[in-house]
Amino acid sequence: MNETHRSGTLRTTLRSLVPLLKDTAHGVTTRALKLSPQPHRTTEDPTFTTPTYLAGTAPGTLLNHHKITAVGTRGSSTRYEYVTTDSRDRLLTATGAIFRPRLPRGPVIALAPSTQGVAPHCDPSYSCAVGVNAFRNPVDVIAAYEQPTINWLLTAGATVIISDYPRDPALGVQMYCDHPSSARALYDAIRAARHLGVDDQPLGLWGYSQGGGAIGAMLEEPDYAPDVCPRAAFIGAPPADLTDVLHHVDGTLATSVIAYTTAGLMVTSEEIQTEIFTELTDAGLRELLDNIQRCVGGSLLISAWRSTAQWTRRGLTFGALCEDLSATGEELEKRRLGGRAPQIPVRLRAARHDDVVPYETVRRLRMKWATAGADVDWRVSEIPRIPGGLGINHVLPYIRHFTDDAGWLLDRLAR
Repeated sequence: MNETHRSGTLRTTLRSLVPLLKDTAHGVTTRALKLSPQPHRTTEDPTFTTPTYLAGTAPGTLLNHHKITAVGTRGSSTRYEYVTTDSRDRLLTATGAIFRPRLPRGPVIALAPSTQGVAPHCDPSYSCAVGVNAFRNPVDVIAAYEQPTINWLLTAGATVIISDYPRDPALGVQMYCDHPSSARALYDAIRAARHLGVDDQPLGLWGYSQGGGAIGAMLEEPDYAPDVCPRAAFIGAPPADLTDVLHHVDGTLATSVIAYTTAGLMVTSEEIQTEIFTELTDAGLRELLDNIQRCVGGSLLISAWRSTAQWTRRGLTFGALCEDLSATGEELEKRRLGGRAPQIPVRLRAARHDDVVPYETVRRLRMKWATAGADVDWRVSEIPRIPGGLGINHVLPYIRHFTDDAGWLLDRLAR
């Protein structure tokens, strides 16, 4: 990196972080002093519907929208509701947000968020206006930790589109790590944004962790939205094989993501719901119910370092159980990435000592894509292993290499 580029990157970082820190601190302080109201644990909005199945409506149709004030942004932000389809081709409503810089001069970046938690108040299109907030009874923490990425891209001149991951209308549960459904939701968020004046060319894609799985699935199903034409994509630590992840995180600080995955699987079909439900102990059901009401901050406090063997009647970890359940195993197979090579340049990043998404899982994805002829810029973070299953080796590489990865994507879109 030359000195001019390094200086410009530092300026962009400072210009994006200072307003974000200022707004976040102001919000936390005023709520603590009871000078402003506490955010709700629900994102119920009178202008939006609850998640609903639809019929006779085209995916990408805009349903509703209104302005919001996102922390640390100095441009305009809009939360909106639109139509998408899930992996079983059912039409349903979804939500997302658009962030525009004061002086748009760059591309559009469609961003699939990393795991925020599966309760409605964790959705990024809601938490972006909250910043950080803690709750008691039950304990929980909203933290809009994707906002530094969004604000950096805004400061660099890009318009950013995000999607909240779709929810099962019957129970309101997020379709967690349902990569095909998540991919379609972001495709349709891009389409719906056109009705709000967003010209999505040039278009780049961005996703880390859960978001990386969604972007990977987008690149493997371009035929779903042939009118959406991204030019390049950044994908970091994608959970390309969820069974690998279930084994890898069991008993770590991030055990709660197994509860998220379980809930997301159970809303896929009645067959899977019955298959898993009959295998769960009372303790397992409690873990499930407790976690789906919380964001990541709250989930870490209640499920950290617990083995999921306590959740199942046979004493198997949940990863081992899934391998023994036919319908559940078939669904996990459908979510596995690597079946089709991306048709655009991709920077794929892994961490050698990732303690959430196994390095080998991402390496295998890279080999599958590269063997099939994809243009993959393969990057590996060599940050030393930090013991304890804290998730630091998963999160720190994202932060450490962010400006380099963002610069790579913006450079590709400027060509």
